Amino acid sequence: MTNSFPKTDLARLLILPAPMRLLALLAAFRFFAVSDLVRAGIDDGEVEAAGTARCILRFRLQRRMTDPAPTEVLALSRAGAREIARVMEVDLATVPHSTRSNSNRSAMFMDHTLARNNFAIIVATALSRDRDVPKLLSWEHDRDRLSAAVTMPHGPGELHRLPLEADGLAIVRGPRGPEGLLVEIDRGTEMPGYLGRKFGGYLEWWKFGGHRKRFDVDSLRILTIAPDERRMIRLRDACAASTGGKASGLFWFAAEDAVTKHGVLAPIWSTLRGEQFQLWP
Repeated sequence: MTNSFPKTDLARLLILPAPMRLLALLAAFRFFAVSDLVRAGIDDGEVEAAGTARCILRFRLQRRMTDPAPTEVLALSRAGAREIARVMEVDLATVPHSTRSNSNRSAMFMDHTLARNNFAIIVATALSRDRDVPKLLSWEHDRDRLSAAVTMPHGPGELHRLPLEADGLAIVRGPRGPEGLLVEIDRGTEMPGYLGRKFGGYLEWWKFGGHRKRFDVDSLRILTIAPDERRMIRLRDACAASTGGKASGLFWFAAEDAVTKHGVLAPIWSTLRGEQFQLWP
């Protein structure tokens, strides 16, 4: 039996020695903004060393038209994947890597991906420190592993199958045992009404035990990260309208700038019941 690259064991990847830590994170997430890697303790020297060894690809991206300057983005090269396979003694075929051609994606796709990966690093660094609870057990963002669906009423006598695809899933050992944090990364590109319907779908899916069947967890919360506070309030209101305020503890909302500045453990979260909550007391 061959060993596979442990892409969901984010806590383990974060404590690898340099430069393997950088290469492993790029294998697990494909793309990272250089500025976001600072949270993982990765400095310019580590990036430069990996670049000199041709283990990474570097390119610049204009994420949003309003950004004052392009973002420097890193990806893992084929040489970097081989180095991971050699050092970690894993099957090379299980180590994802990128090429210049397949890294040429739209600005919208890249902005969403980088935002998701940044949130994952923030979660991992907060929940992977020397503590028993809350503790990160795994992180998943593969679409095939996160996709679900629910059947919803759609007009008189009609039913509609609503796909539910989250951006990430953190399994955390909390004070009451394992729980899932299903992550939605919003970039302001979807109408609040559409996302409101999705929140309603999540409620139905959760009521019928979809989280137990799909992710094998008894406890679940859905975290929505909006690009700013104004957008967060609009999404929270859309959620309340769609769900009728039911299962208010299921849906949690935060603005990206608050998450980046204060971290996920701070009282930055809003629910349908109020504001300034902590995920765990």
